[in-house]
Amino acid sequence: MSFKSITISIVSTFVFCGVLCSTFVNYGANDCYFLLFPLMVSIGVTSLLAFILSILKGNNFRFKLPDVLITAGVFYYLMRYDYQLHLADWKVIYAAILLLLWYVVRIIFSSLQVSKNIVSVGIVGIGCMLAGWGLLQLYSFCHSNHLLFCITGPFFNPGPYSGYLAMLLPLCLHSLLSAQGWRRYCWLGALALMLCIVPATMSRSAWLAIGISLLWIWGMHKGWLMACRSYARQFPRKAASFILIVCMLMALIFILLFQLKADSARGRLLIWKNTCTAVMEKPLMGYGPGSFQMVYGKAQAAYFAAGNGTMEEKRVAGYAEYAFNEYLQFCLEGGIVLLLLILSFGISVFKRGIASKQYGFCGALFSLAIFSFFSYPLQILPFGIGAVLFSVVCVSENEKREQKVKGNLLILPFSLLLCGGIGFGIYRMRDLDKLDERWYNADTLFSRQNYIAASKGYEYLYSYLNYNLKFLLSYASSLYSEGRYLEACNVLERAKLISCDSYIWNMQGVYYQAASCYQPAEYCFKQSLFLIPERFYPYYLLAKLYAEPEFLNKEKVRQMAIIVMTKSPKVYSNAISEMRKEMSQLLSIYK
Repeated sequence: MSFKSITISIVSTFVFCGVLCSTFVNYGANDCYFLLFPLMVSIGVTSLLAFILSILKGNNFRFKLPDVLITAGVFYYLMRYDYQLHLADWKVIYAAILLLLWYVVRIIFSSLQVSKNIVSVGIVGIGCMLAGWGLLQLYSFCHSNHLLFCITGPFFNPGPYSGYLAMLLPLCLHSLLSAQGWRRYCWLGALALMLCIVPATMSRSAWLAIGISLLWIWGMHKGWLMACRSYARQFPRKAASFILIVCMLMALIFILLFQLKADSARGRLLIWKNTCTAVMEKPLMGYGPGSFQMVYGKAQAAYFAAGNGTMEEKRVAGYAEYAFNEYLQFCLEGGIVLLLLILSFGISVFKRGIASKQYGFCGALFSLAIFSFFSYPLQILPFGIGAVLFSVVCVSENEKREQKVKGNLLILPFSLLLCGGIGFGIYRMRDLDKLDERWYNADTLFSRQNYIAASKGYEYLYSYLNYNLKFLLSYASSLYSEGRYLEACNVLERAKLISCDSYIWNMQGVYYQAASCYQPAEYCFKQSLFLIPERFYPYYLLAKLYAEPEFLNKEKVRQMAIIVMTKSPKVYSNAISEMRKEMSQLLSIYK
């Protein structure tokens, strides 16, 4: 490579790494919508690089099948969104940003000057940085982002953190197997550093993704696939026996992983079951982006209300923020049409990556695909960015030099159009820091019990932040503290559209009860029980509701109180002791 090519590759690598790390920046609130701004700025820098390269260097960009599929998928996703409800505006903005990123990086790689090996070094460097971050958290040199877990990296819990490392490890192994001399020791050290932190995260999904993807990388380098085909043709019976043994071994591994955290696994099976039920009602087109929690909450409540749940399912039922299976979640929100578009895109990218021997990036995508079966990576910004970048590397390959002039004439206005679109996005999102400041001020007023001023602040922010559950709960609490009970209930009606947390029903029931609307309060508490049948708190609230003088029902008071007194808790706490003490007093009054 010439000095000029190396310089372009290094600059491009720094820019790509900046895009990958942009969502790790603490910008404003800990919210996906706010994190879109640093991502947009980093993509803006990338688009300027693409525009400069399209002017200075020969560019052979040509539309291919993956370009058509990702464009069709994003446009279909944008068309299916309900722009009146605004359930998750950040999702459609994010999808549009990823499409812009796709074409910007495609233009850069089609300049024929960017070394994919140098890009790999930068990406693995990010993996080493994240692994070091996790080690510092493990030994308490750095705080984590979750009170219950000591290792989270820049994420909010160990699951996405380990999944992100699982996505980068195949790229590191491929580089190790391809390297020679002293470089092998550098790649070996990077691989060991990333691997040493993964067991501590206790993420079974990540372990599975790492094991299968690394084995696939090793097999591609050693030519196991061709050897297995040849062996199967010569010895079909032995090959069948070997396949049977492998299947039995995999089944044993799955059983062991299931038993490692059995309740968590049963909870995910329940989520998948209810998600499939919801999908069957609208299989073709789905319910629209951002609708998962609203739809899932109705499905789980209906499932338990019909008396279908087993005792194990009732015990492990909880608040499902995600489907814990990206394929099911895409199918619920976008229907089979969206799922087929995504699968077609993934298969076409994978085939092109294998054809160009980009095994490392293919392995990273393969790991992400496996992890997506058991988790929610694409609901978190860094994973989508990584998936787009790795896919572009697999798709982009050196084109014939004869097409240089034609490509250049087309790419200049196209790259300028991309720069304009990203610039417009940055301009529209420029005031997010002020929005975050207003939110912080409203929360401060609320914490200081200045509820009237806080409610005014929340009211101003409502049209901007009515997709955020934390904001809506704070706003409703402020209105309740003012004595505006029914207005608080209306805010919680909005919250039920974006979340299926049973806490919202409990809150709304309490507010209705304060407004002397006892029947709506009873309905709310019962819906909370349908969502999560084994919780103590709704029974406690129902007992207090039935003890209201204007809604008195002594028999139901005793019934609810006895349930609270005798029911075995999933996790015992001081709150349960306090509730049982109050129920004991109620039982002594209403004998």
